[in-house]
Amino acid sequence: MKLNPVPKHSYRDRSFVYIILAFLLFGIVIIADSTIIHSDTLYNDPYRFVFLQIGWVVMGLAGFFFFYKHDYKKIDKIAILLLTLNIIFLILLAFVAFLPCSTNIFFAPCINGANRWFFLNAPPLPKIPILGVVGFQPGEMAKLTLVMYLGVILPKKMQENRHVFEVYAGVTALLFLLIMAQPNMSTAVMVAAIGTIVYYSSGASIKPLLTAAPVFIILGALLVISSPYRRERLLTQIKGSDVSDKDQGYHINQIQIALGSGGLFGVGFGQSRQKYYYLPEVASDSIFAIIGEEFGFIGTVLVILAFSYLIYRGFRIAKNAKSLRGRLLATGIVSWVGLQFFVNVGAMTQILPLTGVPIPLISYGGSSMVFSLMGLGILANIGKEASV
Repeated sequence: MKLNPVPKHSYRDRSFVYIILAFLLFGIVIIADSTIIHSDTLYNDPYRFVFLQIGWVVMGLAGFFFFYKHDYKKIDKIAILLLTLNIIFLILLAFVAFLPCSTNIFFAPCINGANRWFFLNAPPLPKIPILGVVGFQPGEMAKLTLVMYLGVILPKKMQENRHVFEVYAGVTALLFLLIMAQPNMSTAVMVAAIGTIVYYSSGASIKPLLTAAPVFIILGALLVISSPYRRERLLTQIKGSDVSDKDQGYHINQIQIALGSGGLFGVGFGQSRQKYYYLPEVASDSIFAIIGEEFGFIGTVLVILAFSYLIYRGFRIAKNAKSLRGRLLATGIVSWVGLQFFVNVGAMTQILPLTGVPIPLISYGGSSMVFSLMGLGILANIGKEASV
């Protein structure tokens, strides 16, 4: 019996999924390595953080395969529902943010001077087995919901030839302002950038965007200048690290030490010195520095090349999408993942100011992991019908 050949693009589609799984495995290994000391000290369990990360990966993969199997042409109701819930969570956090940080709000505690987390089962509610108290950052969720909503609505507005810019500007500005209220400028700017890329990719007129650009630039400058914390970050970036600065300067110095001590080939897997309480945010925002320390310049280049290939494959999916909806969804998702990666690397190498932006698929953290994988599930879904 002669069997029908399987289309070549289906093999490539599976390889795209395998690349994502490879990054997840690499991230788990690096997190296990970098958090073993910290986890043992805090919980008397050297693998507490990596077990939590595995839990987030499993949850994220559930979302990934849901959207991978669910026809992206039929996500209208899901997109609107998720955006509505996201806005409700952000409004609650914005309201709480106006209260003194010492105020004890059980579902949205003030952590490091900001209200960015929403806890689903905070005390007195019972803990979830293994995971304990589960919380997430609605700001991270906004990246997914904005891409989904614009990807669904803009093609309809394009067909009607009306209110395209208004829809983009309205929902993007709302999410930006609500996230800024937490406050969380890095995430707010990322959300605005993602929304703008989706709008530009729609083919709609860029005249209103160019008209509004000066207002956005002035607003951004005012937000930086008006905040001593943000102003300090910018000045630290301009003048370089300062040992007398116990916050930003110290963090940047330790990143430089980690990357510099790695040399060409690294100090060896598991041999990092910075994980011994020298480098802040060792498994989340600063994990690239640990990779550089242990695997050297060669290792960081390989990670950058591998992630660049993932982004390239994502843009190929967008280019070959069969519909405007597919192109906008794919462009928004791959731009989101790519921007986060290169902003993190730029911050670690002092090309950009230090920000709290994690590396998708690799850094420790549940919110970024779960929502990134859900978005990548949609991207892989689109890739199934595109010859890439």
